[in-house]
Amino acid sequence: MGGASMLDAAFLPLHAGTTTSIDIRLAVAALAGLAATLGMTVAMRLQSRGYVPPYVAASALWRQPPERVSWSAANAVHIVAGMLAGVLFEVLVVGAERLRPALGIGIEVIVAGVISVLELLALALVALFLYGFFAWVVFPRYGGVAFESGAEAVRRQWAVSVAVYAPLVFAALTAIHRALPV
Repeated sequence: MGGASMLDAAFLPLHAGTTTSIDIRLAVAALAGLAATLGMTVAMRLQSRGYVPPYVAASALWRQPPERVSWSAANAVHIVAGMLAGVLFEVLVVGAERLRPALGIGIEVIVAGVISVLELLALALVALFLYGFFAWVVFPRYGGVAFESGAEAVRRQWAVSVAVYAPLVFAALTAIHRALPV
């Protein structure tokens, strides 16, 4: 019987019954965001125009054409954005956890015994934000030649990259929460 309860615990959703402080949860989320960003970078590099977004995002911050942005500036913006997206996921989850009782929702629906609907919704919102903000706000304004010559290709490849990031951030969060006493 003891083995069955340990097995059941392995399939609990990420934040089931957590009492971890918010600052630790946000730090773990930033670390998971970093790990997911590194994995996403592999997917971006495999696509012909997949690494355009970091250069465009850096060009928006440094107010230079993407072609003049350095590799290190593009990577720094890419990594920080990925870490912040991990933190955004955690903020959404924490907010929903705190709002749920106030709304009288006492049950959390678990999908496939691994992830809650709340976590799925937070992942979807983060992915939609990452895609939408870059593809429809930043890219048209700061994309330069990349926007003029292949906006749809870059948007498609960015969508693929975001679709890689979302499950990776959840997997990284799960691995960290399972491996460390957080």
